[in-house]
Formats: sequence, structure tokens, C-alpha cells
Amino acid sequence: MTDRGGVARSSLSVASRVAYIYGTEYPKSSLGSKRGGNAMATGRRGRPQVSSRAQVEVAAFELFLERGYAETSIMDIVAAAGISKTTFFRYFSSKAALVWFPFEESTRDLQRSFGTVDDEVPVMEAIRVGVIDTVAARLDDEGVWTAQIRILDASPELQAEGAQRWLVWSEVVSTFVASRIGTRPAAVVPAAVGGAVQSVVLAVLREGVRSPASPSEVLTTLDKSLASLGYSLQKWIDEQP
Repeated sequence: MTDRGGVARSSLSVASRVAYIYGTEYPKSSLGSKRGGNAMATGRRGRPQVSSRAQVEVAAFELFLERGYAETSIMDIVAAAGISKTTFFRYFSSKAALVWFPFEESTRDLQRSFGTVDDEVPVMEAIRVGVIDTVAARLDDEGVWTAQIRILDASPELQAEGAQRWLVWSEVVSTFVASRIGTRPAAVVPAAVGGAVQSVVLAVLREGVRSPASPSEVLTTLDKSLASLGYSLQKWIDEQP
């Protein structure tokens, strides 16, 4: 069963995924049990007030899946989460920022991983390992990652913002490449590598949603794809003066 945004309700267990990200126990989400009826109308007002970023995400995703992203307002989210509007903006600058938060975390994780790479490790191998590790940390058996991609792809508002966020992600890769070959991130080789890696990652994730594929299958496909890409691009990198 799907919502207006094309997201399968029964594929998502946001509470468990958020608990994984933050290492904290949270009230169970009703997302996995929605099969019809107005599930949003019951049990909401009785929920104790919460003040954690994670629990606000749980409440928001329940609403996005039930009503659709565009049809859900910030006031809907704060009412469902039992918080004030001030508290919401303490955690997120906008409704879109709430959806993009895991992606931003992955971008930061990737940047940090490049900062620990030994200089002897080939550039494309370091990229492959860093990307696989950061993507693996966000995939889950409950299907939250697939729901996020579907929500992002179904919303014109989020799609417009997504292009800029993926550009920032690719620039993390470009900056790493530039640091290893002694040039600017915007130079041809670093920029091309960053764009190519980003395209592969996004294509594999989207295909994993369409298939659908398990997290392990997605990671296997991504690993093989990055290895093949790296074989060709490493030669180009090595040719740089």
C-alpha cells in the first residue's frame, strides 16, 4: 500500500532506524502497522511531549507517509511530536532540513573518513571504501532509506534542493582528490571524479528502491560499480603531473 508520495507505508520502521542513528531508545512508531483507516487520528494527542531531534523525525516521517510531504506543515509536525515551534527550529532550519538531516550526516562522515586515509592508499580505493562505509551506515533492513529516497524523489520542492546537496557531496570527493594530486577541487580531474562517483551512488540507490533490493544487495552493487569506475579513473589520476 502506498501513500500519495509513492511511499510504501509498511516498509518503514522509523523509530528503530532513528534509534540506530542516535543510539537511543524511542517510543515505537506506528508506521509499520498502518494498513488503512486514519491511524494518524488515534494515539497522537496522548503521546508524551518529547524534545529530541530523533523523535521529531519519527513524528514527521509518520506524517509524510500518511499525508504526503507537501501536505504536511511544520505546525502539523510540532503538534504530532508534542513540541513547540521554537523547539522544532532549534533542531531543523526548515521542513526540508528535517528530511535531509541523514544525508548531511553522511556527507560529514565521508569528509571525516577522507581525513584519516593513509597517503599510500590509492585515491579511488580510498573513495570506494569511504563511500561504502558511509552508505552502509545509513542503510537499514526496515526500509527507512528507501522511504527517504521515495519522499525526496516524489517532491518537486525537495528535488530542487537535492541538486545542491548532491553537489556539496560530490565536492567532498573532489576536494579529497584535489588534495592528493595537488590541484584545485574545481579543476577538471577532481571535479570529474566527484561527479562520476556521485552519479554512481545515486543511480545505485535509486535502482535499489525500484528493484527493490536489500541493503546487502545494494552495497554489493555499489561496491562493484565503484571498483569498476575506480579502475578507469585511477589511471587518469596517476597520469597527472
